[in-house]
Amino acid sequence: MATTIIRNISSADLVVVDEAATKKGISREQYLRQLIHSHATDYYVNDDRNNLAEVLEKNEKVLVEATIALNSFVSLLTANKEG
Repeated sequence: MATTIIRNISSADLVVVDEAATKKGISREQYLRQLIHSHATDYYVNDDRNNLAEVLEKNEKVLVEATIALNSFVSLLTANKEG
């Protein structure tokens, strides 16, 4: 694992971080490690989710158009059968 040093963090921010870590029963370092991991994971998951939403939207349009085409075809078959 890499080591990262972060300087000039405000005392108020550290109090919040320490309180959150204490509530979880873990150290500040472990809390920050989990927070960074969660953020990094969410970043990629959200990107994948957005890509999937775009694909689903395109697929929905294709399905609607295919349904319209199939319904038209069924209408033609029905008209030819009756005529």
